[in-house]
Amino acid sequence: MLEGQIGGWGFRVPVFFEQVRINGTLRERYRARIWGCRCEATAIPDFREQAEDVFRALEYAGQLPPYALQRSEPHDPALIPIYPWGEGWRVHEPDGPILEAMDLGTLRRRVADAHGLPVEAVQVRVLSEELAWVPPAAVFRPAVGWGPWMPVAWSGTSWRLHLAGAPLSAPGDGAGIWSLWKVVAARGLKRGWLRVPEDLALEVWSAAAWEVLASALPEAMAGLRFYASGPRFRAVLLPVYRYEERWMAVYAEEDRWTIFVGGDPVDLWRRVGEALHAAGCLADPQALRLEMKRMEKPAQAERAFPDLRR
Repeated sequence: MLEGQIGGWGFRVPVFFEQVRINGTLRERYRARIWGCRCEATAIPDFREQAEDVFRALEYAGQLPPYALQRSEPHDPALIPIYPWGEGWRVHEPDGPILEAMDLGTLRRRVADAHGLPVEAVQVRVLSEELAWVPPAAVFRPAVGWGPWMPVAWSGTSWRLHLAGAPLSAPGDGAGIWSLWKVVAARGLKRGWLRVPEDLALEVWSAAAWEVLASALPEAMAGLRFYASGPRFRAVLLPVYRYEERWMAVYAEEDRWTIFVGGDPVDLWRRVGEALHAAGCLADPQALRLEMKRMEKPAQAERAFPDLRR
């Protein structure tokens, strides 16, 4: 196992060992993939030197990249490393421009523009504990409108992200992601891109990460229903949960779960309506309808939603 730290994050790269016959002699061979590069040698010192060469090749201004951008062009799917730069981010391609931004969402758009690509053709990748480039497990973003876009890595044992140039991590369970949510929300309030903590939404992109997060939620108390138009008319139900002192609703798509947060049920109802309307999912932000879940004490939920029962 190759172990160490990069920018405050630990890594553990599995090194595979096998015996091979070279020129009639049985030799040991060590191999691993580091940052997408194959390292292979028949002696530990040589293997370590190859790994160090990969680290040196990726270093820029004394920094190693925790994120990368991948162009989805079939002829050039190259990865562009992203380096911490003060409290923001920088990409420096050998034959391209130096581009900077305070958040990764803005940097992604600038890189796409520089290459003449739609923003959807440039995807953010996060560095896993095995030093592999993988899609984010989740993203913090404002529920409505523009704001910093912060991808989150998940390994099963930890959630990890960078905030204002500093690495943050939390246990990889359902409670861990909400401890990071509180830190990110507090930063958003301080910097002015959030008005209140509940302006911050969480998108979960990994089915495995969603299962872990959902296991920490209590039983849904109610649901918010609307009717989506499009190729086929369908009803959409968002389950509503109470977690600690806040209320949450989950909008599930095919491979993504967006969690909206409200300070109370009425606030949640308003926020979900506004967000779905802004996303083009809901023609009228007030078209959400409450559906009570069958519970042992239904009056408890009815009291929670006094203004929405109509």
